[in-house]
Amino acid sequence: MIKSIKLKIAIAIFSLISMTMTTSDYALADGSWTERIKINGDFRYRYEFTEQEAKDNRHRNRLRLRLGIHGKVNDNVEIGAMLASGGENPSSTNQTLDNQSTTKDIRLDQAYFAWKPLSGLAVKGGKFKNPFYRPVKSTLLWDADISPEGIVLQYKKSDFFANAGFFYLEERSQDDDSLMIGGQVGYQTKMSGTKLTVGTSFFDYTEIKGRPLSDFDFLDDEDNSFGNTLNADGNFVTDYREWEVFGKVTFKVGGMPLSLFADYVINTAAVDEVSDDDTAYLVGFKMGTTKKPDSWDFRYDYRRVESDAVFGTFSDSDTAGGGTDVKGHRFNFGYHIAKGWKFAFTYFMNDKGLENGLDYNRVQVDLKFKF
Repeated sequence: MIKSIKLKIAIAIFSLISMTMTTSDYALADGSWTERIKINGDFRYRYEFTEQEAKDNRHRNRLRLRLGIHGKVNDNVEIGAMLASGGENPSSTNQTLDNQSTTKDIRLDQAYFAWKPLSGLAVKGGKFKNPFYRPVKSTLLWDADISPEGIVLQYKKSDFFANAGFFYLEERSQDDDSLMIGGQVGYQTKMSGTKLTVGTSFFDYTEIKGRPLSDFDFLDDEDNSFGNTLNADGNFVTDYREWEVFGKVTFKVGGMPLSLFADYVINTAAVDEVSDDDTAYLVGFKMGTTKKPDSWDFRYDYRRVESDAVFGTFSDSDTAGGGTDVKGHRFNFGYHIAKGWKFAFTYFMNDKGLENGLDYNRVQVDLKFKF
């Protein structure tokens, strides 16, 4: 009941701010509000079938709705916010159609400021879209729905780019906080029609080792370490200091773009401590693009993720049901039906568990609308 009241209040405040920004003298002072305010969003309807060894098959119909508003404070500063369907899970904004047509949750997915003090430099604070480059949207370290919280600096000049940030994981009133400090550098170039991107990242998670799931509100609710190793007392056996190396090369075959990509990570904290399950990698290719109506693309990738290679809460939630200690294939076909409307078919053929794992198959059929 209390959560429902809070949700209604949050939506009312969001609506009031939106109306205020569109009608206030401040919004009109530097030009029409239609030039300063941008509203966008997307909707996805999904049918999903899951077949997991030793469990009953599952059929689900799911939806995702995201609605964003972005306002220019001045030429260098922007404020943005996004509401999204979903619950507390940081790696999913899906809502399943069930519970006798009960109303679905809407939550604050993003709320941030963006300041561009110099050409090529941006500073963002709050809760925002993942700022780190991922080759062909790789989900090896980060699920596509993760919206980190904290402060980030982004720099891009010519062929060079860099991202660095300070992010909150768990704030504790009477104990040390769990944080993540991350940095990334990369280089992009084009030679004779071939585009090349290479780079490296380092993500340092603090105050993880030795802590039980109850020290993390979301993990305690889920009672699930998402594949990360726990000791006999139920505490994490290692911290996570993830060193990532990635690359992508794109060229044309028969007039269509073809991208080859690879992503590799090792948890250097696990190497130094007690876990040998410290590495993960993803390799694949993508053919075509769905930028225009009647266009298509096809993507394939294979991944192998050991238990303590990455922080499991943030890893892909679709592969083998989410988390680490997984391996397998993903096939995806996309088709641009009409302006703002796309179709996608995805098939996961995975093992849940690297050693003597359970077979895990998942099919997703999506209709996506963007406005």
